[in-house]
Formats: sequence, C-alpha cells, structure tokens
Amino acid sequence: MMEAQTRGLDMAATEAFAGRFLDDMGGGMVSIMCALGDQLGLFRALAEQGPSGSADLASRTGLDERYVREWLLCLSSAGYVTVDPGDPDGTGDGGADRFTLPAEHAAVVAFEESPFFMGGASRLVPALAAMSDALVEAFRTGAGVPQERYPAALYRTMWQMSSSWLNTLLLPQWIPAIDGLAKRLESGAPVAHVGSGGGRALVLLAQAFPNCRCTGYDRLRLNVERARQEAADAGVTDRVEIVEGDAERLLPATGDHALVMCFDVLHDAPDPAAALRAVRGALAPDGVFLLLESNGADRPADNSGSAAAMLYGASVLYSVPASRAAGGAALGLMGLPPGKVRALCAEAGLRSVKRLPSPTPLNALYEIRP
Repeated sequence: MMEAQTRGLDMAATEAFAGRFLDDMGGGMVSIMCALGDQLGLFRALAEQGPSGSADLASRTGLDERYVREWLLCLSSAGYVTVDPGDPDGTGDGGADRFTLPAEHAAVVAFEESPFFMGGASRLVPALAAMSDALVEAFRTGAGVPQERYPAALYRTMWQMSSSWLNTLLLPQWIPAIDGLAKRLESGAPVAHVGSGGGRALVLLAQAFPNCRCTGYDRLRLNVERARQEAADAGVTDRVEIVEGDAERLLPATGDHALVMCFDVLHDAPDPAAALRAVRGALAPDGVFLLLESNGADRPADNSGSAAAMLYGASVLYSVPASRAAGGAALGLMGLPPGKVRALCAEAGLRSVKRLPSPTPLNALYEIRP
C-alpha cells in the first residue's frame, strides 16, 4: 500500500510540502500564543521591562511562572523573542534564561498606539476556531451561521482592532486627505456610518466636529450596545445616535450627508447593491462615501500568499456563513475587489471612485462621490 501511494511522486517536492505543512501548523500555534500574549499583557510587559527571566515577567504581570516560561520558549523558538541561555552547559529547563522582545517586534505586537500594531488581530484565531463544529455542519448543509452565535470575544477583538487604526488614521490622515470635507463637517452636515461596529469612528468625529450629527447603523445588537456605551462614555450622546438594523432599509434618502462611512462591512451586507443605493440617496451632491474593503485582485486566482490565505480563511469562518445566515449574497471577505467596487458604485449612481493610501496592504480605501 505504501509503495502504491508513493509511486511516481517527486520526493523532493513532497518533502518540501511536508515542511511547509509543519511550518503552517507551527504558525497556527504561534498565533494562539500571540493571542494569549496580547490578552494577558505579556508582550507589552516584556517590551517595557526589557530582558527578563520568566519569573520576572510572571511577577510583573501577576501570572504563573511555569505557563509564562513555556510561552516564552514557544515564542523564542519562533523567533518572536530572543533568548540568552542561563544554562551554558545545556542542562537547565529555561527558568534561568533571559528573554528580549526586540523593539522592531514590539512595535507590531506590544504597543496599540504604534502605527504598525497588529497584535490584537491574533485574537481572531481562537475566536474563529471556536466555531469549527458549526462550520462543519454549514459545509454539509449549506446553511449559514448567524452573527449572534459567534463568541463575544470575536467582536471585542474587532472593536480593539478598529479602534487602534481609527485612532491613528481617521482624523490625522483620512479626513484631511479629502478636499473640503473637514469644512463641511465643521458646518454640522450629517454623517452616517454603515456597519458602525463599536462606534469609535462616530465618537471621534463627534469630538472633533461638535456641530456634526452622527448616526450609526448596525445589525448586531452587541455592536449597537457597545457603540451606545462608547458614545455615553465620551459624553457625545447628544450628537451620536446608534440605530439597530440594516442601513439599506434605514439610511434616510435625504441627500444631505457630507460623509457616509463603511469599513470592512459592505461585503457582508445582505444586499451590497441596495446598500450602495441607500448611500447614494443619503449623500449630498458634494458628499463623500469613504469605503474600506479588502485589497483583493479582480481575478481570484491572482490572490496568493499569506495575506490572501488569512483573508480567505476568515471569510470561510465568518464572512460567508454570517452573510448566508442573513440571506445575503455571501460575497466573502475578498468578494469586492476594485473592479467590482467600481461596477456596483456605477450602478448605484456613484460615479467617482478614487483610491486613497491604504492603512495596510490588506485593505483598499476609496473616496467615492456621486
């Protein structure tokens, strides 16, 4: 049997792929270690403390030394942290080793205020993996998985991730990049956010432009509750309203909005074309639709590499099943590449589609006008 299975194989290619498979398995484990490190504050503590033993780091974070040591050994084996062995004769258990998180790595995994921070994204992995049993059933039946069935930890991670880049980019870069927008916002023109999530974008705008009237729309009650709390905590409930439901039904066709935002949500909308028509109806003649979507190629076969694999994986685990459950088009995370964005916008009466500098290689940012 073994001979039949191996006959005709290019053994070098087989061994190379086996190595690749092990690398990917190791990467999966490392991503979970990163999620733990982010949630428990280990990365930040190690970055702030400098070279540390496992006992030092455990004491600083209030965690158990044995677990911290094994976590450090995993990440040192992956090259995330460097290690100075405390047992030159090779007889120790790692307890005397000293570990360092290089500054370049800390910028990515330790400090939320860093423009390079991506550490919070690692928490998506265990939250999505927790849905594997539901996905097995969905594959067999073709049914969807409602957003409400996913763990709250998934949405908390989404809030954390979006808050990090919105704090860094929305007011300092994106608003100034659009001609005339800041002036319109200062005058008090209405703003809407389609798929407002945790509400951070609207709160930031309400704080920066006190005359603005800001309304967010979201289908998920957990998001609505979080956004309302965010507005209350910021003291802007007098000018930020969060509405539960689909924007394509609820966004008013008033033709007076200076800005409508939609960040990483349009591909999940039950009817993306209807959502764009609603956006068109809400926008003033000089209004702007600021759209953030995944940065995919127009031809799916041209999407390759680690970033594409990550996005397609998240699409399998969340975007497609959640959209299916809502009776949607199930476009998937990579389902709105530039060509399709332009085509759908044109059909909705949104004629001008301009690419802006993107926050990450994973995303495409568009300034869209009637």
